[in-house]
Amino acid sequence: MSALYLHAIFAIGGGLGAVLRHWLAQQITSDLPIATLIVNVLGSLILGLWVGYLGGAQGISPEESRLIFGFCGGFTTFSSFAYQTLDLHRNRTFAHAAGNILLSLLLCWGALWLGLVLT
Repeated sequence: MSALYLHAIFAIGGGLGAVLRHWLAQQITSDLPIATLIVNVLGSLILGLWVGYLGGAQGISPEESRLIFGFCGGFTTFSSFAYQTLDLHRNRTFAHAAGNILLSLLLCWGALWLGLVLT
């Protein structure tokens, strides 16, 4: 496969992920950053499922999985997580910000692990 093709597949996945993230954020309304938490946990689960599948499947190269890696990259959002955590610290309490950090890390790591275990 050519490098241009692989980059294009990655970009398509990223675009699809970003559009879905935006749509979900519009559907989930809260004064807390619940939408970001949900997309980051779902993205971690999807990536765990895919990596677990790749680990168990024969004949699928990492290059051929660019679509899913692009999708997860466009779907999840560390920059929004960082900004929303700072906003929680400024407008609420340090405990809200720390809770967001801990909850995000534990749930995302747990979802990635679950995806690997399920496959």
